[in-house]
Amino acid sequence: MTASPTPEEWRRLLETVVRYKKLGCWQWMENEDYFAVTNPDTGEVGYCVVLGAGGMNFGFNVYIGSDANLFLQEITDSMGVLNDDQQELSLNTNAISLTFEDRSELDKEDLRILREQGLKFRGSQQWPLFRSYEPGRSPWSLNSQQVGFLTIALEQGIHVAERFREDRELYFEHDEADNGFGEKRLHRVPQKTDHGIEWRDEWLPWRTKGQLIEPYVYPDEVKLQSLKKLKKSKETWEADFDYAVIAIGDTREERPYYPRLCLWVNKGNSMIMDVKLGQEADCRELFVQQLIRLLEKVNYKPAKIEVGSNKAFLALQDSAERLAIPIRVNPHLEALLEAKYAIEDRL
Repeated sequence: MTASPTPEEWRRLLETVVRYKKLGCWQWMENEDYFAVTNPDTGEVGYCVVLGAGGMNFGFNVYIGSDANLFLQEITDSMGVLNDDQQELSLNTNAISLTFEDRSELDKEDLRILREQGLKFRGSQQWPLFRSYEPGRSPWSLNSQQVGFLTIALEQGIHVAERFREDRELYFEHDEADNGFGEKRLHRVPQKTDHGIEWRDEWLPWRTKGQLIEPYVYPDEVKLQSLKKLKKSKETWEADFDYAVIAIGDTREERPYYPRLCLWVNKGNSMIMDVKLGQEADCRELFVQQLIRLLEKVNYKPAKIEVGSNKAFLALQDSAERLAIPIRVNPHLEALLEAKYAIEDRL
């Protein structure tokens, strides 16, 4: 079980939060002025974003995980795969977050931590709220390691913000692009010495190859080749997968998760062909397996498949091509949406 933060760890974090809030760096830093910090304890790289430039939501996010930079590219790219799917983006966030909220947004545990540290705040959007975000999971309280990394990231955030205030061209000086900006991002890297940890600058390429959601490749080529020979019908099948609207598990000991709802519907008669609830956020394998089992069950192929989202298209594209089934994206699938709403009403 992951350790809970100690009072001393909370004290250091909250002292840093007070300094960060007093600095008010959102007055001169935009959401796009992100930077990276390496955790000296684990070697993990976090991508840090100052929140509040729009004058509404103030705070600081540290995006973590192997796809953190791709996730940030996705949410800042107007042509991203998930740019039309805010629920998918929100529930796939992997981050440690500080936001400044109204007191009513904090729960009893949040208030207890502040009270034990002798802290009290007044006014709207003045109370610090700390949360962990993981794909497919409900927001959760921070553990000891997360508190430690957020503290370090905020300390480095203050350092970067002060430099940025003095030199607004900080990122432009390391721009290798002919146009645009921010092709390289500041990366604060720790180095352990006899005198403690010293920090140095590195500059990382921001735009990396690949995308947040890659096409899924079903591993059983023999199975697909066999099913490719099935006779083609005139039917159109509709399909998609989303997070269900209801979280499962709601106790202090168990972090709730949002199951994946994987749904297949016959467009002609609106009949539900198959529905599955999956616990894993990455449900592409389950989704493709549904198609395989449907083909085996009915013993024929649809004339085409219509999917409701880009993510579903990327999950099925390779398999559909190898099965010789045309596939396209159609965000307005009436039969599928009606079935989805009916299922969610029963959850």
